[in-house]
Amino acid sequence: MKFAWSFFLCAVVVPDLIADQSGIPVFEVKQIEEIRAAEGQEVRVRGLIERTGRSKGSGMNFLNFTGGEFTVVIFGRNLKNFTEGEPADIFRGKLIEVTGKVEFYKKKPQIVVEETARIVVLDPETKKPVAAPEEEQASGKKKPASEGKKSEVPKPVTPAKVKVDPRLYFDEP
Repeated sequence: MKFAWSFFLCAVVVPDLIADQSGIPVFEVKQIEEIRAAEGQEVRVRGLIERTGRSKGSGMNFLNFTGGEFTVVIFGRNLKNFTEGEPADIFRGKLIEVTGKVEFYKKKPQIVVEETARIVVLDPETKKPVAAPEEEQASGKKKPASEGKKSEVPKPVTPAKVKVDPRLYFDEP
């Protein structure tokens, strides 16, 4: 009986408690069983992008969350929507929230993203969305100045090359 009650809490009550105003359930990436159970449903998944990769032939980008059990896939035809650069470079090492339908590829859950708005970078401390500079200017809001710190222009980061085993994503001939 305790197991049934625990399962009910995890599967039904908890996602409803952490759902945002849009009614879309929000999961931490470590809640992999709950994410698997949401197959075909629109969800939000939060976590750290630990590894990224891209297919040389198709340009497909992969964002792999910590733990490696959940992936975000961006097909090459949708890269034109990411004007800041390739998602594999933009989101590596970032805490993100991705919104989309849970699908499976080779028994591994994933979300396929077509639009940039489906991926939001989160502040690691507050877990709140980080506003892009264009959004701040459009809204008229400015970031609060840090106490005693001068604003520094971030140095460009050269992305590290990560080997990706294509067998994870493509059927062998």
